[in-house]
Amino acid sequence: MKRRQNAAIMIVAAGTKNPAKVRGIRKAFSKYFPDVELRPVDSSSVAKSQPRGLEEMTAGASARARFALSKAGGDFGVGVEAGIFTIGGVYFDNQVAAVADASGKVSLGHSAGYMLPLEDMENLLREGTELERWAEKVSGINEVGDKGGLIMHLTKGKMTRTDLTEQCVVTALIPWLHRDLYRF
Repeated sequence: MKRRQNAAIMIVAAGTKNPAKVRGIRKAFSKYFPDVELRPVDSSSVAKSQPRGLEEMTAGASARARFALSKAGGDFGVGVEAGIFTIGGVYFDNQVAAVADASGKVSLGHSAGYMLPLEDMENLLREGTELERWAEKVSGINEVGDKGGLIMHLTKGKMTRTDLTEQCVVTALIPWLHRDLYRF
């Protein structure tokens, strides 16, 4: 950690330039570290544009975290990957966060997941369309993912993409906050 006038600064390389995700990452780290310097990095080249399944989402979040840390430096790199997964034929949207350090250790966390309409998701996946395009259509908001997200539209403003990002980053920080339990 860098020091400024006797106070430690937590430097976080964020593998995104998405404003909603950047706000969520900042909010999560600020819960535990009083002085956070966030360094957003465009990591779109290292992950799939529409990950399917928790494995792809986890791989994308981890790749974004490591890439951001390698480009911007810092105490931690953070990657957040949203995607679609299924359980028993039900489609869900979810965000996965990865928090990496320079030694290569990575922790993971998830946001709340929510159901997506079956028929619309089957059509979307068959056509190869990104969830973002469908979300723009149903919400009427261009680039909805950079704003409140689909979740804001579906919850009638009670939850936002920033909230989901904050959730998954907070849960990904757990092993770092309890290194004795997780042997980090």
